[in-house]
Amino acid sequence: MTAALPGSPIFVGGAPRSGTTLLRALLNATGSIYCGPELRVIPSLCSLSEQIKQTSLTTLSRQAGIDEAHLNGVFARAISGFLSGLSETHAGQRIAEKTPANALHFKELRHLFPSSPLITVIRDGRDVVASLLKLDWTDARTGQPMDIVTDPAAAARLWQASVHAAEDMAGDGQFHQLRYEDLARSPDATLTALFSFLGEEVDPATLDHTRIFRPDAGENETSAERVAQPIDARAIGRWREDLTGRQLQTVEAIIGPDLRRLGYE
Repeated sequence: MTAALPGSPIFVGGAPRSGTTLLRALLNATGSIYCGPELRVIPSLCSLSEQIKQTSLTTLSRQAGIDEAHLNGVFARAISGFLSGLSETHAGQRIAEKTPANALHFKELRHLFPSSPLITVIRDGRDVVASLLKLDWTDARTGQPMDIVTDPAAAARLWQASVHAAEDMAGDGQFHQLRYEDLARSPDATLTALFSFLGEEVDPATLDHTRIFRPDAGENETSAERVAQPIDARAIGRWREDLTGRQLQTVEAIIGPDLRRLGYE
């Protein structure tokens, strides 16, 4: 795999509670990459771009002479505009942006940023669901609890959508996938592969993300206190204790084939 061209932002995503905050802390600890708290705006811009292409591109082309390449440029500049402040504040560092829902829009991000590295974290979907069901996230528009923190089926479907979006990137030379379980059990080897993909000369053995990670820096990063601690494997397989039999049955009815295909037994 080849490194991205200079200036191409790095986009990180994955299902919520899959380890994306830990990954952003590790990237940020390199010194050569700045990956701060999630901005949460890029998925919305990607969704709008996708919607316009599906519903209005023919009209735009006929009435305004706007083709898909032009539209890609409009949205790439919009996203770059949101990242420009980071580039100015952290001059000399590559910019990475982590929002879990980025993963659902990797194909669109590839159209907008042909040279950007796209990185995803996957984790056992049962652990993801068990972790989500412990949260109290609410929908800002309605004030009501989100389905993904109250309904194991909704949480399982979100994990599934994130995994399938990652699988759709197979063969993309600027896409990298890592497993939370590998990161927790073998951080040196997992990070060595990641930094090689990014073209960064970083020794994982000397990387101490706890040295600079600030758990109070971001909003809605509910795993921040946990990420502020050294890497360990304690959270692997917690679903065995945290999911009820009925919840597990619901989850496995939806994602069982995906879990088996990915080697999660």
